[in-house]
Order: sequence, then structure tokens, then C-alpha cells
Amino acid sequence: MTDRRVQIAEAGVRILASQGARALTHLNIDRDLGLAKGSTSYYARTRHDLIALIVEHLAVQVLDDLAAPEVPEELTPEVAARLIVAGLNATMRREDEHRARLVLLLECRSDPQLVASLATRPQVRETVVAEAAEMLRRLGIANPDTHARDLAALMDALLMQRLIRTAPIDEGAVVTAYLKGLVV
Repeated sequence: MTDRRVQIAEAGVRILASQGARALTHLNIDRDLGLAKGSTSYYARTRHDLIALIVEHLAVQVLDDLAAPEVPEELTPEVAARLIVAGLNATMRREDEHRARLVLLLECRSDPQLVASLATRPQVRETVVAEAAEMLRRLGIANPDTHARDLAALMDALLMQRLIRTAPIDEGAVVTAYLKGLVV
């Protein structure tokens, strides 16, 4: 992505995260970046193109964040839960990107291609699922590949809970309880 396209995508993320989907316009991005009116349209002719540009940018950012922490060979549900919560803490440094992704998931729900890119971005989802499966293997969970997608979904749910800030929860206790339920 060229520098200007990255700047446009980052401005789009800021606008989505702070003002919502309706504020995502070419003109607002031009204003945010201090560009001449119509400049953003050169890089993204339509609103769909603009959203696609932001979606691609978000996917690249998430891939950069997926460096897995060292998982000890001997693992307990409590230690695994602490690692998962630490991962959630680390990913929150990109809170605006996560908020923008959530707004776009709702905004683009009628566009299957964009929703698929936002929700399941294959390389992102498969990386998370593979890391979850490895963690479950080290916990001695039967059929770790079967449960890895569920663990990844639980992590997504906890991330969304953080973003919408409805009620404080003990994430470590939730993950520990889930993992202990699998050990049985």
C-alpha cells in the first residue's frame, strides 16, 4: 500500500472508531488529513473502495500483531489463561483498529466479501486457531484441533467485551473455567 493509501486508511480507522460509520466519507478523510477536497477520491473512487482499503489495512495490522508468546511445554489452565489475557492486553494497543473493525462488521453485513475479509481473514483466523490448538495440545486436551476454533471465538468475544465495555468481567477466570471444562 502506498503511503497516501495508508494515511487514508488510518484516517478512516480514526473516523470509524471515534464517530461511527456514517462519518466515514471521502470529505471527512480529506479534512482529517488536511488534503484538498476530492483528494481521497483519487485513491478510492467509491465508498465501497474506501471501505475495502480500510479492511485491507486492518488485516495487515492484525497480521503484524500475531507474534505468539512463548508457551511453556508444561502448561496449566491458569497459566494458559494468563497468557491469553496478556495477549488481549497487548492487542488493545490497537483499540481504534478493533473498534473500526466492529463498526465495519455491522456496516458491511450485507456485503459478503467485505464481511469475510473482516471476520475471518483466512491467514489471521488460521494463525489464531493454530496457536490455540498448540496451547490446547500442551494442556493435554483431547482433540485440540476440534476445540481450537471455540477457544479463538472465546478470545474474540472477550476482545469485543473490552471494546464495548458493558460490564467488568474476570477474563482469566472465564478462560480458566473454559479450559478446565475441556480437561475433564
